[in-house]
Parts: sequence; structure tokens; C-alpha cells
Amino acid sequence: MEAGYEAGTFRTALNHLKTEVFGTSEIVLHRRDMLDAVPPFEALRDNATRERFDELLLDLVKTADYKVSTVVIDKKAHKDRYTVWQFHPYHYCLTVLLERYVRRLQQIGGTGDVMVEARGKKENIQLEQAYRHIYKKGTTYTEASLFQNHFTSREIKIKPKHANIAGLQLADVLANPSCRHMICERTNEPMNAEFSGKLVKILLDSKYHRNWIGKISGYGRKWLP
Repeated sequence: MEAGYEAGTFRTALNHLKTEVFGTSEIVLHRRDMLDAVPPFEALRDNATRERFDELLLDLVKTADYKVSTVVIDKKAHKDRYTVWQFHPYHYCLTVLLERYVRRLQQIGGTGDVMVEARGKKENIQLEQAYRHIYKKGTTYTEASLFQNHFTSREIKIKPKHANIAGLQLADVLANPSCRHMICERTNEPMNAEFSGKLVKILLDSKYHRNWIGKISGYGRKWLP
């Protein structure tokens, strides 16, 4: 998502949604808590309010300007395949995501930042180190110069949930449904969650990153290993 758009138009729209449903824009969207309607999302226990919230959120997801790449890793298959050499699964996903992101930036002739939501102190440090290594050394499939030419910083931006970053909240809403849909496809199981299915349809229709002929697999969606 373009940074100025995230800080302006998108944040304004998200804040309007929050205020209409919850009475404040200071609330931070968190998918699990919204599903369970636990504080501060207890308003969603009312069916009419839930329906209105779902309607507004789907409309925002559909009309907002952004692109998505989802990477899912089967940890067991990864461990079984690479019995000697083992790439940390989280960092493996980061590498594959950054490769797709930088190719997207190259495609549109742009530059960009990388921002993630904070985890634990140890995990954050490891993530910072992994990002710096990619920025300085590149990856097996992408030279370092491409990252250095298109990333605006040699440091990854790590923000806590309470920072109320609009773009990170959108990612939180979309990540699980996108992941779950990919798993269901591979296991040939139905995706029973109705709202998540509607989110995924929007992604498939227009939001997943794709190549010049419209192919999503390998661009907007990638299964590892």
C-alpha cells in the first residue's frame, strides 16, 4: 500500500468505520478478538451491529487501493525435506515475501518500506537481523542491488499493535483467511467460514499480486517448501 495513501485516505476510511461501529477510532482491529466479540469489540455481540460491521469492512477491503502477497509454509514438510540445512520458517517466509515485494516495486518503478507487527523482543531482533542480511546480501534468486535500489531503508520497521497502524490492521484482517483458503485448496476441504470466504473472493478478484498475464500463483500466493 502506498505510504501517503495509508496515512491519509485509508486511515481516514478505517477510522470512520471504527467510529460508526464502536464509537471511537482509537480501537485497534484484531481479528481473533473481533470474532469472539471480546472487549473492546463487545458491540459485535449484537447481530445487527455485526452485520453492519461486516458490510462496512468488506466494502473497505474491496475499494481500498493495495496489493497482497501471501506466503504459507508447511513447517513439518520443511523440516522433513531439509534435514541438514534448515532455514528458520518465519525468516524463510520473510525472504519469499520480500522477493515478491521488491519485484512488485521494480514492476511499478517505485520504492518502499517494510513494516511488520512486533512480536517478542528476541523474535524482533532475529527479524531485524534477517532483514539486514537480505538487504545487504540479497537472496538466492534476487540480487542485493535490487533490494537496495527499491527499499528506502536498510532497517525493517517494527511497530506494536497499540500503535494503531491502519495498514497492519488490514494485514491482520486478511492474513488468516488467505492462509486458510490456501490450506483448504491443498487438502481439498471446503472453506466454511462465510465472511472469510467473502474476503478471499475479493483478494482473488482484484487484490492479489499477479504477473502481466494475470497469474496469481507464485506471485500473489506462494506455498512453501
